Amino acid sequence: MSDGTLVAGEVPGGAPPISAARMILAATIGNALEYYDFQAYAFFATEIAATFFPGHTPTARLLLTFGTFGVSFLARPVGAVVLGTYADRQGRARCMMLAVALMTLGCLMITLMPGYRSIGLVAPLGILLARLIQGFSLGGEFGSSTAFMMEHGIGREARSASWQATSQLAASVLAIGVAWSLQALLPADLFGRWGFRIAFAIGTMMGPVGLLLRRGLEEAPVFRAQQEQERRHEPGAKPRREPGTVAGVLIAMGLVALGTGQTYLTVYLPTYATTQLHLHASRALGAVLMLYVVMLLLTPVRLFLADRFDRTHNIAPMLVSCLVLLASGYPSFMLLHAFPSAFMLFLLPVLLNVIALPYLSPLQAYMGMVFPLRHRGVGLSVGYAAGVALFGGFAPFINTWLVARTGDARSPGLFLAATASLTVAALLASRSRVAAQARGQP
Repeated sequence: MSDGTLVAGEVPGGAPPISAARMILAATIGNALEYYDFQAYAFFATEIAATFFPGHTPTARLLLTFGTFGVSFLARPVGAVVLGTYADRQGRARCMMLAVALMTLGCLMITLMPGYRSIGLVAPLGILLARLIQGFSLGGEFGSSTAFMMEHGIGREARSASWQATSQLAASVLAIGVAWSLQALLPADLFGRWGFRIAFAIGTMMGPVGLLLRRGLEEAPVFRAQQEQERRHEPGAKPRREPGTVAGVLIAMGLVALGTGQTYLTVYLPTYATTQLHLHASRALGAVLMLYVVMLLLTPVRLFLADRFDRTHNIAPMLVSCLVLLASGYPSFMLLHAFPSAFMLFLLPVLLNVIALPYLSPLQAYMGMVFPLRHRGVGLSVGYAAGVALFGGFAPFINTWLVARTGDARSPGLFLAATASLTVAALLASRSRVAAQARGQP
């Protein structure tokens, strides 16, 4: 192993090995495209609602927009089963190529789709189809790419997989930076009609880059050895489902609940700031942009915490982090509501994200450790996809509904506390299972 994060597998036939830097970029670009796309969809929610969705009031159109945002996540578990199984049988690299191609298609459809006034109900149905295609592809993206990185970084799994979080932050900075720049540069009428299309066109262009980076990737030696063992001992047989796979999926869903709830709560913040705090959209976008920049700059801290987990496998810091977030959710929104400003919109999420670092840094690898290698692709994909669908995809819709239903602008903090409770329970339930996997037991 080099001193890089990943081990670059040798290419059969004497071809030179692929660099660790390319491994990282290739494995994370699909996740980056996912976050860019979903951030852009959330940031341009008002403009997308006005363009594609009928409704008697702005709130009704916004709910339809966020409803479509959430419904697309229902395709994730389906994609997770199909693509995750494909990743376990045919290889992580092949699955990663297919996933990024489908993601790009969905992004292109949103870029080019005519509006409701031009083609009627075909417009919202077309947007829904695009979101379902993306949801299906993303169902297999995280599991296959995270497993790929873990298996190329034996002994440094948490550090390797933690680059997924860095790619998410970089994509978020790009997405909100694009939105903020377009809002500053374009007149209001042009921004409403063309701003989101320009943003999605930029996302579409990331797809071919991802395909080029992923072309020719080799599987990790440990995965190839597992495949060879399967062929040698069970020729023509389907891989067995390990006992407790369903329990592992449920644990993985719980593990990702808080991270997903917090991530998509941040996605919702610009809309929350304009509708509840009555901040100007550009100030709200600027505050959230700075939040992502600060979190990206904290990447060395995330890598340090991931390294520490690789050495100790101690989940106590993860538990403490989740408990503090559980206690902080509602009070944070109380402060934000009491002092509605761009500064507080920046400061409070920064504090919450810093508190979450001990939990988030090893999260991707720890979820992978719940499953044996032979079923890591499908197990990790289904657990992550179902968790994100339940706790993330509908988070903007749930938070919009909670505020409208209760009349309490602080109620999104309750959602954060609820997801923290589930993650604490999952961490406690996971300990014996991860220990058993480390001993090689099913």
